[in-house]
Amino acid sequence: MKFSREEDEDLKVNMDPMIDCVFLLIIFFLVTTSFIKLEQDLSINLPTMSKKLKVEKPPSAPIVVNVRHLPGGKAYYHVNNEKVSLGSLAIQLSQAKMRDKEQAVVIRGDKNVKWDQVAAVMASCSTAGITKVSATVEVKE
Repeated sequence: MKFSREEDEDLKVNMDPMIDCVFLLIIFFLVTTSFIKLEQDLSINLPTMSKKLKVEKPPSAPIVVNVRHLPGGKAYYHVNNEKVSLGSLAIQLSQAKMRDKEQAVVIRGDKNVKWDQVAAVMASCSTAGITKVSATVEVKE
């Protein structure tokens, strides 16, 4: 059986259903994707170490405290992208400890801040009863 067609007829593929499917997939992936914003203050210059540290298991959802350097030897503290004082930091840490007994704190101190300013954050953690305190450094390859 042979079908005949005229040479003037062009074969056309309807692209509308495929475009609809692609848009539906894009919308599905956008809706189901969870966007997590990490506490990363990229303007901090971390101190370096000569070798990597072995960490068995990272703490779950730690509170990240950024200690930023100001000219004149001063510093200020950031938690959840908000500038806080040491007094309000201690209150926030106490409230977090009451919510979660295993609360951890990560201190990200600029390498130009004085040790006293990082130690003040550690003292606030101690006052709040938080024992899982760690500090971040940049690993030198």
